[in-house]
Amino acid sequence: MTKVENLKKITLSFQAGTSRDAMDLTPSYPEFSFIFGLAPEGMTPFEYELVEKAEGDDVLIHLEKNNLNRFFEHLNPPIRDLFDGREDVYLNVKILEASAAENREVVKAMADMTAHGGGGCDCGCGCG
Repeated sequence: MTKVENLKKITLSFQAGTSRDAMDLTPSYPEFSFIFGLAPEGMTPFEYELVEKAEGDDVLIHLEKNNLNRFFEHLNPPIRDLFDGREDVYLNVKILEASAAENREVVKAMADMTAHGGGGCDCGCGCG
């Protein structure tokens, strides 16, 4: 199994629920890919949750709405709508793949990250 490491392309799926035992908010697993460990400020709190994990691993995270932006920082996974009408959710994050990122993917991720924090972003995360 391939481990999560800096500059690898990580593909995840998310399942969400109202408690540790009830993954009742997502009928399917939306996928999300990103380049791990790319931010100039260091890893995000979310990335720290994935350290030493490998393909096939699951990570359960309890996430509060008021910590959402700080937890993901420049990353923008497709989960924001889960907080409509709720203050917290439980995320079951499954690591689907950890693979070598192509140079063009790293460059694109760096450009997106710069635009994301550059003040003109309309991603919905509150960064702009």
